[in-house]
Amino acid sequence: MSVLSLTSALKALQPFKQTTIGLRALQANFSTSIKQSAEQPQPSRPQVGASSLFDNVQVEAEETLAHHEPVEKEYSWSSANFKTSPRKLNMIARSLRNLSVEEAIKQLEFSDKRSAKKILHNLAFARKNATEQKDMKNLVISQAWVGKGRYIQRIKGHGRGQFGIMHHKEAHIKFLLKESSTVTKTKTDRRNIRGWKEPKKTWMPLKEDKPIYNAKSFYNW
Repeated sequence: MSVLSLTSALKALQPFKQTTIGLRALQANFSTSIKQSAEQPQPSRPQVGASSLFDNVQVEAEETLAHHEPVEKEYSWSSANFKTSPRKLNMIARSLRNLSVEEAIKQLEFSDKRSAKKILHNLAFARKNATEQKDMKNLVISQAWVGKGRYIQRIKGHGRGQFGIMHHKEAHIKFLLKESSTVTKTKTDRRNIRGWKEPKKTWMPLKEDKPIYNAKSFYNW
């Protein structure tokens, strides 16, 4: 084989030219220029919220507004400490619970207790503030409780050089006023439930479905 035939065969193959063409094609395909940026996939995210944690923020807000229940209004009032014992003041507080404010003021107006007049003024102030500040109507004393104030001890002199200790007690009263509901609850007659109104007989069969109230630890003959 002659030299000319070998050179003509190598020129026909041209290996270096094909490799340069292949490298340029690869560079063109993997180019990092701005003009040939890769297409980014479109994320399927909700319109509201920054991430998937806040998918239904707007829907939940609308549902809460639609099913919003009215808040029950209430007003609390506390008197200052005045000279009386908590035990005596608690007697008045028990008589005022679950009464309307107007009825409670009437009861205090004709009460012979010494602390009744001071409680009456405090209750009138509480009614005025509740109507003006919170626009409340048909007020009812939902809760009334008593708190202990100062408890001062003083020496009380007795005969023959002896002495005792006297106590100066103070207390205060607190009210929680609410609006009365329009629905009146009917009270069930407990005597009718217990079977007190049934006619008495010498012998009655045992009713297994009848509830037992105040069961004793021993047998009642």
